[in-house]
Amino acid sequence: MLLVATLLLLGLESASLPERSAASVINDCWKGHAHSGMSACVEGRAREARASLNQAEKAAKDSILASVDEPGFPEYRKNLLAKLSLSSSAFSKYLASECGYEASLAAKGNGSEDVRLACVAMLSEERAQLIRETHPVPQI
Repeated sequence: MLLVATLLLLGLESASLPERSAASVINDCWKGHAHSGMSACVEGRAREARASLNQAEKAAKDSILASVDEPGFPEYRKNLLAKLSLSSSAFSKYLASECGYEASLAAKGNGSEDVRLACVAMLSEERAQLIRETHPVPQI
């Protein structure tokens, strides 16, 4: 029953989200650009998304370091930093694998690198947003 409720909630939540895909990044970058301009736009968006993700991860780490260990939880910061590091490492592997897969789908034509970079942009933007929305707030 809990699984059904969770799946229903996820379905409703995802129904309200805007379309997020590598194709949507590419479509956004095509607007007003020739192919070379679109490619430059996608590359820039991927670079900006990775920088945003790095900033979000740093902010989360700084927030963890600034937090206060509560009585009974002396390992809070150490454990949380380890989990953040593990999560970031796992995301990097997922990003490389998923975006490599998406690029391989476009390998028959041209633009596979654009697809890979669009995937990097989209997934990095989503992860940065997730980290910003969920990172711990320092306790005073």
